[in-house]
Amino acid sequence: MSLDVRKHEKFQHLEWRWQRAGWLLLTLFVLAGLLGLLGTGPLSWTTVNDGAVTVELDRVTRHEADDSITFVFGPEAVQDGTITAELTGDWPSGVDLSGISPEPSEQLLVPGGMVLEFMVDEPGETEVSLSFRAQRHGTLAAELAVGSDSVAFSQFVMP
Repeated sequence: MSLDVRKHEKFQHLEWRWQRAGWLLLTLFVLAGLLGLLGTGPLSWTTVNDGAVTVELDRVTRHEADDSITFVFGPEAVQDGTITAELTGDWPSGVDLSGISPEPSEQLLVPGGMVLEFMVDEPGETEVSLSFRAQRHGTLAAELAVGSDSVAFSQFVMP
């Protein structure tokens, strides 16, 4: 007595290809997470600078999560004892600022962003940290300008 079992070799080979593709996709996703492309990790942090302005930030942040960004102003950014920085783009409107350290002496809203003014007692680099929570998903881009120097940066906000 013999059993008549039909084999679908083409279907089996197709299923194996899809299975390998799924394993590859899963492996790439886990690797991206470990490297910091989906959150905190070695590749998540970046520094962008141009002249008197440097921005230190995470490339990826999460919606409604506490995060911070650091601006470093060189000595050439100081004019008459103050640093006047204009932050424009969709980043300022896409985040909820919870703190600025040190506190600016003046903070003004302008069309498309804000102007922050800091008093400087001693010449040298001035570091300013902004604490925030992202309020929108997707890419938030901005430009930070001090005098004739400006630097563009962006963050990707994940759910």
